[in-house]
Amino acid sequence: MNSSSARPIRPIQVPSRGEQLRWVLSNLLIFAGLYLLTYVGGVSSYVAFQREAARGDSLIEVAPILISDPELNVAPTLQPSFARAPATRDAPPEPVSVAEPAPVVQRSTVERLILPTIKVDAKVIEVGWDLIEQDGLRVAVWQVAEFAVGQHKGSANPGEGGNIVLSGHVGGFGQVFRDLFYLRVGDPVILYSQGRRYLYTVSERLVVPEQGVSPEQQVENARLIAPTDDEQVTMVTCWPARGPEKFSQRVVIRALPPRGLPAETLDEVRP
Repeated sequence: MNSSSARPIRPIQVPSRGEQLRWVLSNLLIFAGLYLLTYVGGVSSYVAFQREAARGDSLIEVAPILISDPELNVAPTLQPSFARAPATRDAPPEPVSVAEPAPVVQRSTVERLILPTIKVDAKVIEVGWDLIEQDGLRVAVWQVAEFAVGQHKGSANPGEGGNIVLSGHVGGFGQVFRDLFYLRVGDPVILYSQGRRYLYTVSERLVVPEQGVSPEQQVENARLIAPTDDEQVTMVTCWPARGPEKFSQRVVIRALPPRGLPAETLDEVRP
């Protein structure tokens, strides 16, 4: 073979250290962007699905996502009394013995809540409490449903002549009680329970301090969700939703049956 016809061998060009670093960083940025897009898209889809499931007229089963929320903490009923001071950031909570709570056998029956004035139509699920360690003490902390409204376990059901206690988040993914503060006296409250519709009217709106208050004030706050001899609905959420005083207060809405009339209507549930 004629050596003059052979192709010249080109030397292999090794990327410089800077070029290698730029290649690695560019690939890392691509992977990070893809991961972020996948994560954000997944979270958005999850939140959208759960919000749809938590709508009162939805046939999708809502996931019972329950969060122990010290920000919305009024110590739960250890039957038969609610009168136990809640925990706050500034005041130590009253200790709760594990052996104290009596079993609550009553089933919560509220299935749906409609507040037409603030355009709330949400499913209702039963919520209980968790015993957590806080400053060396065992404290009972209410669970709060992430997307739906929660009916406090052990509180009354519609038609039983007692206090029906409902709670929900003012913020977070669900924000089901985002506008609870804006309800006014006279606004309608509609509950669905066991195939019946129950009508109530807002009778009182309270905004009470929760953080940094005296033990006496804590007890007064706890009485707002105590059992009552007459039928009423009590709805609770944190307030305000933002700002330097975020979650330092509680909004409490009370609603009563129409004066002189039973709460129950003759209509069957029609979602």
